[in-house]
Amino acid sequence: MHLANSGKILVVVHGPGRGRDVPTGRVFLSRLRETDPQFAGRLSVQATGSGPADLSGVALVLFWLGDPLHLKYPECYAEAAAIADAARERRIPLLNPPEGLSNTSKAAQAAIWSGAGIPSAAARLVNSADELLSAYDKFNGDCLVRSNVEHTQRDVSILRSARDAHEASANCAFPAVVIRLHDVRREYRAAGEDPHSLYARFHHKARAFVFRDKVIPSHLFFSRSMIVGLDNSLFAREARPRRRMARACGFRRDLFQEIIDEDLRYFGSNLSCKPVLSRAVRELGLDFAAVDYSIRPDGSPILWEANPYFYLPAGQASVLSTERHAVERVNQSLDWMAEQMRAAVPELVA
Repeated sequence: MHLANSGKILVVVHGPGRGRDVPTGRVFLSRLRETDPQFAGRLSVQATGSGPADLSGVALVLFWLGDPLHLKYPECYAEAAAIADAARERRIPLLNPPEGLSNTSKAAQAAIWSGAGIPSAAARLVNSADELLSAYDKFNGDCLVRSNVEHTQRDVSILRSARDAHEASANCAFPAVVIRLHDVRREYRAAGEDPHSLYARFHHKARAFVFRDKVIPSHLFFSRSMIVGLDNSLFAREARPRRRMARACGFRRDLFQEIIDEDLRYFGSNLSCKPVLSRAVRELGLDFAAVDYSIRPDGSPILWEANPYFYLPAGQASVLSTERHAVERVNQSLDWMAEQMRAAVPELVA
C-alpha cells in the first residue's frame, strides 16, 4: 500500500468533436493551478477517442462528460464504461460513473425521483403526436414540451391549452418529453405573499451545487417567463445597455437592487433543503451535479433537473459580474469543489 497523495486523479473528458464543450473544467483547472499547484499536478486528463486509459498509479477516476451519456454520446459511454470496469477491478473509486451520467434524460430522471419520493416535476417521454396529446391530457394542466436529452432552453414550448398541444404535436421533433409545470409564483400569491415580493411578481429558479452530502448555493434567477434561464432572466435584461442607461436616469433602480440583493442573500444562505438535493443526486447514481429547483412558500423545494455537466463561467464572464460579486463567488465555488475532490481521494491506494 502507498499514500494516495502520490496517486493520480484521472479525469475523463470528451475528445475533440466527440461531445459538447463547457468551460467549467478549464475554469476549474485554472483556479486549481493558482491555489494548489501540487494537487493540480496530480490531475491527468484522458480524452475519449485517445485509446485505452493507463490506470497505473491512479487513486481516483472522475468522469467529466456530457449527459445523458448513453443516449447522447454512445461511443464515449462505451469507452467510459470500459474505464469504469477496469477501475473497479483495481478498486479505484469513481466520481460520476457512466451509468449515473446516463440517468439524466428528462424522463428517466423524473421517473427515478418520483419513485424515490423526491419532490419534482413529473415527465413523460413521447414518441409521436398522439402520445404528446395523451400526455398533455393526463397531466391536466400547464406543461412544457422539450428535448428529452438537452439541458438548454432551446426549442421549449409551453402548453396551456389543447390548441397549444395540437400545435406542438404538429411541429415537435420526436422523441420529446412532456413535463408538468408547477406555477410556484401562483403558489406564493395563493399563500398570501406580499404582492410586491419578487416571488409573487416573477417566476424564479435557484441553483445549488451538490457533491455527495455537501451542498452550497450558486445563484437565483427571476424571470417573467415560467421557463427561467439566464437568457430570459431579469439579470440578462438589466445587463443590456439601454437598461443600464435607464437606471442611470433613475428608472426602476429599486427593482434592480432588489434582485441583486436577493441573489446575494441566496448565495450566502444555509439551505434548509440540503438533504433533499443531496438525496436527489444520490438517487441518480451521481456524486456531483448542479441542481435547478424552485423554492415553495413553505421553504420546500420542487426540483426541475440535475446537471452533472454544468456551465460555470469565470466570474468576469458572469452576468452583472461586478454588482453580483461574481469573481469572488465563482472562486469560492471552485475552491469548494476542489475541497470536495480532495476529500474523495482515498487515504490509501493498493
